[in-house]
Amino acid sequence: MTPGIADGKPAPAHSAGCFIRCEGVGYTYRSGARALRDINLEIAEGEFAAVVGHNGSGKSTLAMLLSGLEKPGAGIVTLGGMNTADTSKSRELRKLCGIVFQNPENQLVFEKVADDLAFGLKNLGFGGEEIEKRIAEVSRILGIEEFTDSFELSMGQKQRVAIAGALAMNPRGMIFDEPTAMLDPRGKRDIQRIIADLHRRGLTVVYVTNVIDEVLFADRIILLNQGRIGGEFRREELPSRLDELRALGLEAPVILDAADRLRARGLAVALKDFSLEGLIEGIAAAAGLPGTGGGAES
Repeated sequence: MTPGIADGKPAPAHSAGCFIRCEGVGYTYRSGARALRDINLEIAEGEFAAVVGHNGSGKSTLAMLLSGLEKPGAGIVTLGGMNTADTSKSRELRKLCGIVFQNPENQLVFEKVADDLAFGLKNLGFGGEEIEKRIAEVSRILGIEEFTDSFELSMGQKQRVAIAGALAMNPRGMIFDEPTAMLDPRGKRDIQRIIADLHRRGLTVVYVTNVIDEVLFADRIILLNQGRIGGEFRREELPSRLDELRALGLEAPVILDAADRLRARGLAVALKDFSLEGLIEGIAAAAGLPGTGGGAES
């Protein structure tokens, strides 16, 4: 088996290559409505990319195309160098990239967690010993060793199981389509922490959302508007691109918006990171007051 997250070994380094490529991609619903048009996009191996757009912008459709679950109506999507429209590559594509949806109940079909985790592996022809090994490893990573009955779990716990089921395939990348949309604040934080940890372990991540505050730790932010890419920028560029977000009807991140408003009122707030602690320290420094003295993760 290829070394990777699900077998507990370091993920292979692919950072120099392109994992997903879209060339002139378009998609039209059966109703005739155009969902996506002229999408040109590359996701690098090992990257954490965020796709951000308001409801109806085509985000979920793009997520399905990037994962290979849907085929483009126009243009080409390649995943790991394979054309997703090539039906002979379907099994390889399933192993290469997983997808997690906003409602975990759509991905859990059995009463027992172990059966849900084994389902995809059995469909791909893995044997019992390998299945048990992978389930044990992803259960440890996701902290779900004690989970037994799927339908007794909270929504946040179910989302962990859904992530574990996709991770058990030992993919090189995963698409997360609004994975915290149905969770309470604690559940949201837990899932965001898990996704960030998986990326640190070497997983290529594409995180789709309409809440930009959820993806402040992404390497790159891609804006989707009315089925087209409306712009993209690196994480460190975000403070200077707030007007672009607002022009597309997206809310600026709370911390950055607060700092921006304070600057407009004459207080030169500098942020060392995008955390609340970073904002407090920036305000204190700008006002000539003692800072918090504590560190903060962005």
